[in-house]
Amino acid sequence: MKQDTLWSLVGSAAAVAASMMARKAADKAYRHEVGETPPEDPDEPDVEWRQALLWGASTGVLVGVARVVGRRAGREVMHRAPRVGKRKGVLPRLKR
Repeated sequence: MKQDTLWSLVGSAAAVAASMMARKAADKAYRHEVGETPPEDPDEPDVEWRQALLWGASTGVLVGVARVVGRRAGREVMHRAPRVGKRKGVLPRLKR
């Protein structure tokens, strides 16, 4: 497997996993602070503008930050992986 393809897979998987964890953390924080479930659909008439905007902005920021952190962590793993593979023979096919 080529290094670019492997990085694309690892980086994407790390970003998706980090985004999912951030979304769950935001959901728990909203429930703790507001005392109710976050709005699932901001278009519903019973959702106030303030709630919809706060939920959208907070989840957008958290998921964006988590994606960057996930991709950076994935790149760090990829950067260190060939050295581990050379020393212990764990990843011998990475050089193709």
